[in-house]
Amino acid sequence: MKNTLIFVGLLTLISSTNLPAADWPQWRGPTRNGIANGSAKLPENFSKENPPAKIWQSSEVPSDHYGGHGSVVVSKGKALLSVVWHRDVPTDTRTIDGNVMGALGYRGTKFSDELIAKMEDARLNLNPRLRGGKLDEWAENWVNEHLDEKQRIPLGSWVISRFKKGKTAFSMADFKKLEAIRNKTFDNQAALETWVNSQGFDETTAQRILDAVPDTKKTAQDVILCLDEKTGETLWKFEADGKPTGRGSSSTPAAAGNRVYAALSTALYCVNLDDGKQIWKAPLTGRGGPASSPLVLDGRVYLQQNFLTAFDTESGKVLWTNKEVSGSNPSPASWQSGEQTVIICNTSKNVIGVDAASGKTLWKQPGGGDASPTIAEDYLLVPSRLDGRSLAAFKLSPGSATELWVKDFRTLRYHSSPIIHKGHAYYLGSKRHLCIEIESGKIAWERDASNTISSPLLSDGKLIVYDKNGGMLTMIKADPEDYTSLGSAKIGALRCASPALVGTRLYFRTKDSIACYDLGGEK
Repeated sequence: MKNTLIFVGLLTLISSTNLPAADWPQWRGPTRNGIANGSAKLPENFSKENPPAKIWQSSEVPSDHYGGHGSVVVSKGKALLSVVWHRDVPTDTRTIDGNVMGALGYRGTKFSDELIAKMEDARLNLNPRLRGGKLDEWAENWVNEHLDEKQRIPLGSWVISRFKKGKTAFSMADFKKLEAIRNKTFDNQAALETWVNSQGFDETTAQRILDAVPDTKKTAQDVILCLDEKTGETLWKFEADGKPTGRGSSSTPAAAGNRVYAALSTALYCVNLDDGKQIWKAPLTGRGGPASSPLVLDGRVYLQQNFLTAFDTESGKVLWTNKEVSGSNPSPASWQSGEQTVIICNTSKNVIGVDAASGKTLWKQPGGGDASPTIAEDYLLVPSRLDGRSLAAFKLSPGSATELWVKDFRTLRYHSSPIIHKGHAYYLGSKRHLCIEIESGKIAWERDASNTISSPLLSDGKLIVYDKNGGMLTMIKADPEDYTSLGSAKIGALRCASPALVGTRLYFRTKDSIACYDLGGEK
């Protein structure tokens, strides 16, 4: 028996040391759970004497409303990114869309009419002596008194900004008029002016609206960009006709074998990794431009496009759909039990296990949110936006998922995905750093933080996470005994995308490019 255990241990050691260190081929890495393969040693800390060193930065790549928030992957010496690439072109038509509303200071809320009336009354009747720090303090106190915790996290700073603008803030009543015709297209500038002048806006407000509406419209191309992993040089660029889908198009591509799979504005594409030539194209029949990232497994590509779809990797043929799996922001994960593979998806209201071969629903548990589920061994972690279920842990078994515990804490509208490491769950999102023993649910440590949406990664026993809206990269020791920060370094990353790690090199998006830094301080 002892010899058998030694033999099994040697096999485990051999298989782990032979894991490829040069790939981060899909969303959340080689095993789709944020953990890097290989044995590369990261620095003991980030410091002024040992900062990450920039290796290269690409030419312009748009983000947000013009290019979404998809993440970089790395495979076989190539850095890859899929982008619905938006451009502005001149037009006679005029549209009051989400960009216009945002430029005027609009944020969608679920505030009651009573709360909106109180907020507007307070804004319009501010004591003129409230300025500077006194105004900041008053506004923060108002928010704490009138907004509940779930309202304060996503909207508190917006309410405070309206108080700071005072009477110059765009009124909520006027926003209501604009919301009623949001995305309406007027034939020309004269038609827009006629409508604005008919609404009873004061002269200043009318001019602000007209100034905010551009004389351009968005067009889009579906793009897969391939760069040299070492130099950032463009190796090839796949382009196809697309349609404008905004920043909702934030899917991360997947590289498998010698192919790249990318969900863009109207289709799922399969292209050759070597030269970017199209192999096949499958139309998206759910939501165009999903944020969900494809999962490639056993001859199938799985994608949540408002319902879960399995495509054949060779032809792009649809093999099955499961319309119980709703939502197009989370990405599917997988779990193996014997010969059965289960595709696990977070949806709008549930986390659902689906048979990979047939598409049949196997089980459901309460869930709901935009983060991807995290799986390690037989444990499943699911962030959720449901009240009272901010983070839930399950134990997986054939045909079921048994709930272990649930945590409730302040969350943002969008969640990051957690990491499971050595029997503990690490959740680094919603402005907190949290470590929980996964079997018992006991909190090992918890700290307030400034990280928000991006999902962390783990390598060499260290957690890497964006901080301060992507401006900083923070390293934390993955140790449940104590919270140990290993320092931060300035990098200027796109806060909604997530980084990829190959050895000691970090690949990530900035606001307008792709960048590669060496964390070991290589010059």
